[in-house]
Amino acid sequence: MRRRASRRRIGAGHPWRRLLGRSTLGFIVALMVGLPFLGVPALADLADQTAPPLSILSPSDSAEVGDGNLVMIECNAFDKADGVVDSVQVSIDGSETWMPADHSAEDSRRWRYLWSDPSPGQHRIRVRATGIEGTSSVEQTITVKIADVWNSSYTIDNPYASAGKFRKTELHTHSTNSFDGWTSLPPAQLALEYKKRGYEIVAITDHDVVSNPQQVTDGTFAVIPAYESTSDSGHITGLFVDMPVSPALPAQARIDAINAMGGMAILNHPSWRIGWRNTDLRSLNGFFGLEVFNQIAGDNQPKIQGNMQLWHDVLNAKGRPSRTWAVAVDDAHDVANIDMGWIMLKTPSLDRDAVRQAMTNGAFYASSGPSFGALGVLNGAVTASSPDAAVLRFIDQDLKVLQESPAQWGSYRPTGAERWIRIEAVRPDGRTAWSQPFWLLPNVPTVAALPTWTGTALVGETVPGARVHVSDNGEYLGSAVAAADGQFLFPCSTLSAGKHDFVLFAVASWPDQVEGPRVTLEFSGPSG
Repeated sequence: MRRRASRRRIGAGHPWRRLLGRSTLGFIVALMVGLPFLGVPALADLADQTAPPLSILSPSDSAEVGDGNLVMIECNAFDKADGVVDSVQVSIDGSETWMPADHSAEDSRRWRYLWSDPSPGQHRIRVRATGIEGTSSVEQTITVKIADVWNSSYTIDNPYASAGKFRKTELHTHSTNSFDGWTSLPPAQLALEYKKRGYEIVAITDHDVVSNPQQVTDGTFAVIPAYESTSDSGHITGLFVDMPVSPALPAQARIDAINAMGGMAILNHPSWRIGWRNTDLRSLNGFFGLEVFNQIAGDNQPKIQGNMQLWHDVLNAKGRPSRTWAVAVDDAHDVANIDMGWIMLKTPSLDRDAVRQAMTNGAFYASSGPSFGALGVLNGAVTASSPDAAVLRFIDQDLKVLQESPAQWGSYRPTGAERWIRIEAVRPDGRTAWSQPFWLLPNVPTVAALPTWTGTALVGETVPGARVHVSDNGEYLGSAVAAADGQFLFPCSTLSAGKHDFVLFAVASWPDQVEGPRVTLEFSGPSG
């Protein structure tokens, strides 16, 4: 007796009946969502059963990675039993230190680790997941090459593109050595009070007195010898100095004297009654910082916004070669006003030369409260995060807010038309962290030779407003200015026969005047 195959029928009223009647659409839907009443799993479920429990998504193995000082390592990790792994960790170049990756809130399988400041060259990335049924951990390894390359018409001059740790730093505070510091503490006790509150570096800036309690320095805390030059023509902080300059000297002479001693000068509280005007900032030279926030001299939005305008004005007037870095201080004259404003200085150590170099490079951000988690450039985009702010603002040279993002993560990819960009992390109460400017500089111009009615033209792209200089076989031919979209055209009306080696480079518009790298274009002139 032949046994007929058993067949489960779907009744006419079943909701799948009409759908499966349309064979193609029904077949696709069945594959996607499965047929649970028939015991048929969905494609996604089948993929779960065959996919590896750990896979690195980016960067890809053997990839060349550039366009910034940040690299995002992303992977998928899941347990076939319950879908979720306990943890994912990352190790670089065989290190026994495993750094925890962050679990995505949107995708239970996705894990991310932000790798900061990798050195150029080959690196081995190891990723391991724990909490997978049947094994203690699963590991995958890839190799990548970190390269200083940019895939855009510009490069980004990133002040944070150096290895180091962000260290809380105070650059303006007063001890009992100041004539108005009678309610403060003696220098050594004051320094230790800052150390107790998490500071690693402090400069005690008494009025025309260098306070330098080196007895409290150790491997975890450093004191910078410093003072505040106090005059009706403006107050100036002198860092890394051993003796004060006469306050009777004009402002420029005091700045020059501080620099001559190997020091560094900051212009203090511009919004105070003894402050600095726009004309002062444009005419003075040699100062490296400007106090954009001073708790004592003006903790209110009108004064802070006035300081921001002054800072933008001096940056735009003096340009990149004379960049001025933003500084926040508490200017405390008593213990109650300590820890109101500071900078976070990115430096590999507390060594005096390392601290000084980080300040010179602008490798710090200023803050009246919030902190940055990530801060740098990722895949060509200016990128930041803040664990304790509400919003991130990306702002250009004209004080225009280019983008607002949630503080958890934000990135802005320049269009190329911006001159420079900075970031603010803002709390609901208005307390703010201010990054330094990320300057856009000309990259290698893209260029091609095209025939025209009158001969040949070199056309290409660079930073808007940049001047592109052209030479041929070592002879300078002239220049062309890039339009607002970055496009440029240089006509070569008559070319001799034979080989031509055109060399082109772009120079950013005045006052930045930064010269980009050169490119050579080989071209054969007319033969007849």
